[in-house]
Amino acid sequence: MRNRYKQPNPRCRSMILSTKLHIPQTRRDDLVERAAITELLNKGLKSKLTSVTAPGGYGKTTALSQWLQQSDIPAVWISLGPQDNDLIEFWSYTIAAVNSKNPKFAETITPYLPSLKSGAFESFISVMICELESFSDELVMVWDDYHTIDLALIHASVAYFLGFLPAHIHLYITSRAEMPFPTARLQTTGQMVKITIQELRFQLSEGIRYFQDCMGLSLSGEKIAVLVDRTEGWISGLYLAAISLQRSGNYSEFIRAFSGEHRNISDYLFQEVFSLQPNEIQSFLLETSIVDRINGPLCEAITGQVNCQELLEMLEQHNLFIVSLDDQRKWYRYHHLFSEFLRRLFRQRCAGQSKELHVKAAHWLEEHGFLEEAVEQLFVDGHHHEASTLIEKHLQNLHAKRGVLYRWLRGLPEDCFTGKPGIQFLYVKVMVETNELELAQARLRLMEDKLSHPEWTPYAGTVHFLSAAVSFYRRDFRQANEYFEVFDRHTPGGSYIQMIEANSYSMYFDTLLSFFHNLHDAERFFYKWIKVWEERDNYPYVGFFYNTYSLLLYEWNRLEEAEVYAERVLRSACMQPYALILLSASINAARICQAKGDSAKAFEWLEGVKPKIDSVDKRMFMRRIEAEKANLSLANGSFDEGWLETCGIKHTDTIPPGPIKEYLILASVLMERREIDEALQLLEQLYRLADKADRTWDKVKVTILQSMALYRKGDMTIAVMKLEAALQLAEPGKYIRSFVDEGVKMAELLREYIRQKQINPSRKSASILYARKLLLLMSDHGNETASSGALITKQELKILRMIDMGLSNKQIAEQLQITAETVKSHLKSIYRKLHVNNREQALKQGKEFRWL
Repeated sequence: MRNRYKQPNPRCRSMILSTKLHIPQTRRDDLVERAAITELLNKGLKSKLTSVTAPGGYGKTTALSQWLQQSDIPAVWISLGPQDNDLIEFWSYTIAAVNSKNPKFAETITPYLPSLKSGAFESFISVMICELESFSDELVMVWDDYHTIDLALIHASVAYFLGFLPAHIHLYITSRAEMPFPTARLQTTGQMVKITIQELRFQLSEGIRYFQDCMGLSLSGEKIAVLVDRTEGWISGLYLAAISLQRSGNYSEFIRAFSGEHRNISDYLFQEVFSLQPNEIQSFLLETSIVDRINGPLCEAITGQVNCQELLEMLEQHNLFIVSLDDQRKWYRYHHLFSEFLRRLFRQRCAGQSKELHVKAAHWLEEHGFLEEAVEQLFVDGHHHEASTLIEKHLQNLHAKRGVLYRWLRGLPEDCFTGKPGIQFLYVKVMVETNELELAQARLRLMEDKLSHPEWTPYAGTVHFLSAAVSFYRRDFRQANEYFEVFDRHTPGGSYIQMIEANSYSMYFDTLLSFFHNLHDAERFFYKWIKVWEERDNYPYVGFFYNTYSLLLYEWNRLEEAEVYAERVLRSACMQPYALILLSASINAARICQAKGDSAKAFEWLEGVKPKIDSVDKRMFMRRIEAEKANLSLANGSFDEGWLETCGIKHTDTIPPGPIKEYLILASVLMERREIDEALQLLEQLYRLADKADRTWDKVKVTILQSMALYRKGDMTIAVMKLEAALQLAEPGKYIRSFVDEGVKMAELLREYIRQKQINPSRKSASILYARKLLLLMSDHGNETASSGALITKQELKILRMIDMGLSNKQIAEQLQITAETVKSHLKSIYRKLHVNNREQALKQGKEFRWL
């Protein structure tokens, strides 16, 4: 049966809203020159961080935008909101903002964004810092309303970012709360300027200038003092008071009645202003307050009025708490406090209209491509069913929004999933990616219970496929097999969900072999399903299994067989669109060529796959390829130092759970540069990660490199102990290439291990025979020369092969032009090394080592 897999659209990206990158404009005739604030903001140009923290309405945004308008320094601005609580979203806007000043910035940095999917940010930040360092001029970066960000990962990434921020880049953050990341070090080193409510509140002299000069009110200093005192210099309170006074015929009476807390003052004064507006304007304000950003067409969709653009311009003209978000005066937002007031009033007066208006806003936003804002609009007042319908409708476009999508899905009541299998399947996949396997399994069990219902019958295959995947990741391979069998009966042509993200750089592990403690179990599992699926037409999913099986065969040094499976992928037309499958196959092919001694062909494989990678994450795929090329160079003794400059990782990174291959290559590079302590520091962190995840494959790789690092350092005793630990982990699975690929130094260490264990045998030791087999294989591959009691020599190998051909001792002597006695001596040496007593046993061992 042919299955037409729908190809993913690699170009789908969240829309960057340019209005969020616009520096808010201020009317200079309404502003008071504030020398003290200006001095503090200027001081920030000599620091890394300037924080401007105060409650709403103290003029944080106004102070910064006014200062920037009067300054010549290049600046970028990001207006943050709750929808930016996503690591990729947050840094995407930062990239877009900086790109407005340096158009090549996004081209360089954006390809590294997918690395944030796993929550790891160090590599991404490192690349960003490198690019910022190349800027020739100073740059001010503003994150406005940072208090709307509550994701701990973002706070951690910002702290890391600040730790390495170049001296000519200055970060300014406005927030209603203190910075939620450590700032003590910045403060003690003079790298931080703090502007708080104490500096922002108006002093009497500023209040007098504001009322008399800016607002044109002929108030006495005494009356202004009362207003400043009662508002405690709260700028929004003074502004509201000024607007009310402009409409009041009795200044003294108004001031006498002016009292209360800030919230009460704002509500009172907003009500004063609001009540003076015509009914048409009141309705417009209330109804349009439900969205964060407004323009004429959106307001028309919500209110049903046709003159909305004119109304917006009129509100701006009359200073009715509206802020322009672009130079064309198309997009606006209400002052935050006024927006809060309007929304409270909306809930009181218009509760019956709420659902209808939010749905209207969501429909317009959806139609114009603002999908995230549309979904958020439906979540505002708990319109969960509408939100779930919208999410399901646009799953393909929203799929990459992992952080936001997961928040939405977790916020949906259970009944919103009814009749929406697409959302449920995606929810399970997100749970798997976040390692919430028990939750994923529980949800799948609920779906399995529904499979008896006719409406669920078409989805039976997908449910069982996801159940197989969850069972696999939980290492219940028996159950995974059972689920795959049911899946295959229901969906012999495959399911679209098999290939979700197969064209994006979403590697949560280096290889599926990581989940097996014993490689023989892996062989049985993958070989079984390869045989089931290999003859099917247009079945790209089998490519993942081909690659895994090829890597397993490579590890066992069965190079010809490994090459067959790698080439199957590379020749398959249906697998070409999937970058993940192509990348793995090309890396396998390159490793095999290198092991067979054809390093030129190995490099050709890696270079040849580059133009075939068609993905928005192409830069990440290129980085992985360059890491493999660096590894090949190491094996050939010609390492290119330039890789360290571009790899985007460091030994000091905090490494998240997930793939570690690039870090293993980095550790090898550090050893080659004789930075042994740095390599050991990195390897220790990698081992803790591998041990916590209980991944034998990774532990073998890391422990081998630890033994190599200690050997290079000269700590022979500890190096031998580490090698023994690696051998004990590896022997049940019969690992070979992980040791052999380390070359001459591994052979030397193996020889030392064998020597020590012969002198002082231990029951707990890895078998000496296993170590000998590895050493003999290394000799056969030309990685080592002969050494007494440890290796079979090339001459001995020739003799063993002649015995396999049926030659007698005399015939062998004639062929090699040596005496028959010399042949006998060689045979005794071979028997001793192989722990055998006769020709038949020696040949059996030789075949086991694949020499014959």
